Amino acid sequence: MTHTLILLFAAIAVATLSAQQPEPAWTHAADKRGAMSADETRAFMKRLAQHAVEHHMKKAEGSPQRGMMYEYLRWSQRGKPGQFIQGEALDTMHDGAWFAVAMCNACRATGDAFYKDVLVKWQLPFYLKMLNEGAQLFSDEKVDVRPELKDTWKVGKEWLLQGRENGFVPYWWDDGESVSLEMLGKKSAQPFFPCTNDLAGQPNPECKLKGYSHGSSNHLAQDLGVMLLQAWLVLHDSKVPADQDIARQVALGAKNLQECRARHGSANIPACVAAYAVTNGDAAMLAKLPKWDSEEPRLLTNHYTKAVRDFMPGQKNSTPGFADDQLYIYNAAIARTRTMTRPLALKLAFDACTHPLLWQLYSDDAPVPPGMNRFDLYPLNFINGTPEHLRSQRKGPFGKPVPSGSRMGPQNMIVCALALQALGKGDEFATIPAQITAAIAGTPGAHLHKDVKAWLERESGAGLRTWESVFDAFGYIPTGLGCNSALPGMAWDELSDNGGYAHLISAAAQWLTWLEGKRDWERW
Repeated sequence: MTHTLILLFAAIAVATLSAQQPEPAWTHAADKRGAMSADETRAFMKRLAQHAVEHHMKKAEGSPQRGMMYEYLRWSQRGKPGQFIQGEALDTMHDGAWFAVAMCNACRATGDAFYKDVLVKWQLPFYLKMLNEGAQLFSDEKVDVRPELKDTWKVGKEWLLQGRENGFVPYWWDDGESVSLEMLGKKSAQPFFPCTNDLAGQPNPECKLKGYSHGSSNHLAQDLGVMLLQAWLVLHDSKVPADQDIARQVALGAKNLQECRARHGSANIPACVAAYAVTNGDAAMLAKLPKWDSEEPRLLTNHYTKAVRDFMPGQKNSTPGFADDQLYIYNAAIARTRTMTRPLALKLAFDACTHPLLWQLYSDDAPVPPGMNRFDLYPLNFINGTPEHLRSQRKGPFGKPVPSGSRMGPQNMIVCALALQALGKGDEFATIPAQITAAIAGTPGAHLHKDVKAWLERESGAGLRTWESVFDAFGYIPTGLGCNSALPGMAWDELSDNGGYAHLISAAAQWLTWLEGKRDWERW
């Protein structure tokens, strides 16, 4: 009895303390100030871009990686050795590609030369070097990895570098300025994934990365495909000879990327095919892309419907940590049709509306601010139509709720703004909101969608307000919010996240496009 009472009083004390702690300002910033205006949006996206370029970009003259954007910056250590952290199979090259896409979106939405300058002066030269000169830069002749992990990536053709090849962009490539997340976590001087390690056999107590990964992926290739397609759209009709030269290099990069993926067993990735077909004027390849001209039942199924309605008893169903797929679909579809079709608009709007509901259903003891979703590196599953645990149960990592993150929320904001642009296209699209409402009637969380358009506006425009407040509170965009240890002595929310800046800038560009009554695809 005494032990039970102690536990009861302890629980009451914790609950009382939690109730007394005020919620961070960013959790209610959107409620106080509402969606961003056009002028506010322009200012916010410029502030984000300048901040990320200043702090995440490698600018050293003569460095092979000049123009690279590091994924993670440990904010308290900026300017010091070990400030940049890379996962050996994570997102540095992905994030940089998405940041280049953001520069394209911002350039086309605002006409501000700053964004194009970042693209052509810094980022494209770095990526085109890898895509077009990779056979001279990277080789699998020397393989360094922990002995027990030497067969990593050998099970399939997708990942592992094949001799010397153009079009292969490694997960990481550095000269010792960054440190390995995995090596730090395990206190190991040896890498955990196959690579060429220029520090092999030398003392490396700092866990530096010097060399290059032997891994890549179809996922990264899709990010690169979107980047190349968007960059070509910005540059190909320029009257500036230097822009025309870079556009030709972009077309070559898209060709090399497509050929590389074919060698690795994936010749029909739509985002890569679209980049190659458009930039190289290959009508036959373009015709292979989906038309998105047929309205099918599958358009109204996704992670949400599988988790809360169409589930198999006892089976775990994951919640999405990214909205990459929707952006791949959009770019490949518009490359094929050069217009927004009704089936495409329905798919984008349905996913943009319903995917956030999964996070809403998890967060049973606190409202979810617009633009927020789960942290991508901490999974959240549904079982039998409900979350495997609720926020109030504190069964997430380290006994805390699953953290929010800077990937899924901001990416979905982009999709929301694209959906808004589509819904304003004409009478043909006017019935989509009612169709979405009917499709999810009776499912958990459906009551939130009494007004689909208002929901989309809330997530995109008011979501920018949420993230502006986060930026003000932290001084940077953290990779996770409410996280525990990424490494001993370091929490995830101590890391400034380049991908977060990238997706927020693109979200701002598409929200601005909507506010000004324009449509992204009509600029193609």
